[in-house]
Amino acid sequence: MTEGGRILLLFFAAAAAVSDLSRGKISNTLILLMLTAGVGWRLICTPESLPGIVGAMVLTLAVLIPFWKPGGLGAGDIKLLTALVPFLGVRWYIVSFIFSFLIGAVFSAVLLIRSRDLSRTIHFAVPVCISVALCLLLQQLGIQSTFLLHL
Repeated sequence: MTEGGRILLLFFAAAAAVSDLSRGKISNTLILLMLTAGVGWRLICTPESLPGIVGAMVLTLAVLIPFWKPGGLGAGDIKLLTALVPFLGVRWYIVSFIFSFLIGAVFSAVLLIRSRDLSRTIHFAVPVCISVALCLLLQQLGIQSTFLLHL
């Protein structure tokens, strides 16, 4: 990914986290802009990767939508995760997906220990933003996503 693409992705992820923290939801306009920018970038730079990207996006929706109905995840969280795929590519997306849920689990455990209130929820866009930043840092350090997926 280009430096501009990294900056744009970080901007979108941070904006989603700020929106989630301040309003309790992620703006559909932000998600649509993110998705449009990501797919547009893929079409220009690596159009041959689009079938895999679309497949990963559909799989994300299929896996996560059942968690939306009972309140496990917000619709904005699911859309945010889906919109990451075109930017990160399938392999780095899988790493980011795993990191997001691990970071979210740590946040939830800390919240539970501190408040002992099972009804409290976390703003999931924050762990997603942290996972995106972590993946971009690992890319900059030259670490391959396949190495992380084999751990």
